[in-house]
Amino acid sequence: MRKLLFILFSLFAFYAVVKSGAAVFGEGGAPGKNDLVILQGSLPDNLDPARNSSFENVLPLTGIYEGLVRLNPHTLEPEPCLAESWNVSEDGRRWTFHLKPGLYFSDGTACDAEAVKSSMARSMVLKDSVSYCALVFNPVSSIESEGKYTVSFTLKYPYAPFLKNLALPFGAPVVSPGALSRYGDQFWRHPSGTGPYLLKEMARSRIVLLANPRYRGQPASIRRIVFEALPDSRRRAKSLLDGKADIIFQPDRELLDSLQARNMKVISVPGVDVSYLGFYTDKPPFNNKFVRAAVAGALDREKIVAGALGGEGVPASGLVPPPVMTEKKTGLPRYSPDQVRRILHREGHPAGLEVTLATYEDARRYCPAGGKALAEEIKRQLEPAGIRVTVRSRPWNDHKEAIYERSGHFFLYGWTGDNGDADNFIYPLLASSQVEHGLNASGYKNSRLDVYLQTARRVTDFKSRDYLYRQAEEIILEEVPVTAINHSMIRIAHRPAVTGIHLSGFGLIDLQAAKKN
Repeated sequence: MRKLLFILFSLFAFYAVVKSGAAVFGEGGAPGKNDLVILQGSLPDNLDPARNSSFENVLPLTGIYEGLVRLNPHTLEPEPCLAESWNVSEDGRRWTFHLKPGLYFSDGTACDAEAVKSSMARSMVLKDSVSYCALVFNPVSSIESEGKYTVSFTLKYPYAPFLKNLALPFGAPVVSPGALSRYGDQFWRHPSGTGPYLLKEMARSRIVLLANPRYRGQPASIRRIVFEALPDSRRRAKSLLDGKADIIFQPDRELLDSLQARNMKVISVPGVDVSYLGFYTDKPPFNNKFVRAAVAGALDREKIVAGALGGEGVPASGLVPPPVMTEKKTGLPRYSPDQVRRILHREGHPAGLEVTLATYEDARRYCPAGGKALAEEIKRQLEPAGIRVTVRSRPWNDHKEAIYERSGHFFLYGWTGDNGDADNFIYPLLASSQVEHGLNASGYKNSRLDVYLQTARRVTDFKSRDYLYRQAEEIILEEVPVTAINHSMIRIAHRPAVTGIHLSGFGLIDLQAAKKN
């Protein structure tokens, strides 16, 4: 009898909670006007920005933490955040940031120069074991606080991308030294930042944020944000249509018509990534740039995206994606099969080519259909031009090892950008110094390209850097050590009552700007 009474009591209690609107969202009850329910494929397993590395699930952290600067979602250029201004020395090695006064972390700790220095020093210590901390702080030799609101970084060498690295949601966000001191290694369970939200609840598939009453700016119009992990994209779409979610990430392309027919809003932007075909430039037959150009020119990227990728992507016109470098003046060549045959004949291959293409089997953000499907489409397109391709596919990690071992004659690969800077694409993939580190898998070396890339790392003027990277792209298009195939398509869908949504090429939205009518 007691057991029965306990069960009845539990059911009544559960009913009361659900009826009050305090518990279930997403696939459960409908969100209230002051609630924003966001469904993603996955969520972070901890809330320490120094120990996260995935743009796919970092969004909750962007509501809790802020950095000295942030990236404008439209231009991906740095803009003020905790720092109201900054300047760099003439030699490009000393960056000085002037903080906004009166900043506080959500736990009440003052966010001043000493707090910023303490947070950054922690990331400096972690750089030997955490990749994004290394990306941000490897160039840094020292950090100094100067008075209450000024903090400076001295670099080992001039490095213009440092500013964009400080805007990353990993490694560089400023965390409360008070919370770090109090909770130590368990800090991630009690996160404290200066962002517009603070943590209310964290579970395996659910994170709830509440508006931060200590936030320096305009109070968030959304009082509570509920993030739920729902790997099945169809279930995410159903929750949106049923009114149980406000925003869903990466709805399938085949579902867009039904979503829009029900008045759901869809936002799509090219991703900050690239899928590319790489050539081993140090061994036949692709040690000849004209042979590389013949293969690159035979490919129809629009058909590749529409066919092999099912429309899930953007045809590429260069290695650097559109959100990073817009209005490119360069274009990819297009050759007919007869033109390709003539080029091959001229370069000593009258019978055409027989080559092996190494690829991966797994789906990647820039290739959701998987590398084998992409390779098979490339094989079909090259065959009429007398280029006979054998496809060799492997699991992702095995494929990476095969590339390092120079397997095959050419290979499919990809790169997801970190900081929205052209340097982050061209330098690791094609600088001569990166051959020995394995990122420059094509083995390509060009001293003229190296000069452009090294100079662009040192100068901080935007126009000068843009010119240098455009010159670098011209060399890449002429020499063809790699040829870009496509970029991903980042997409969200949301209910019409939700406004103020700005989606970046990293797949992030500004939570503070979101509103709900």
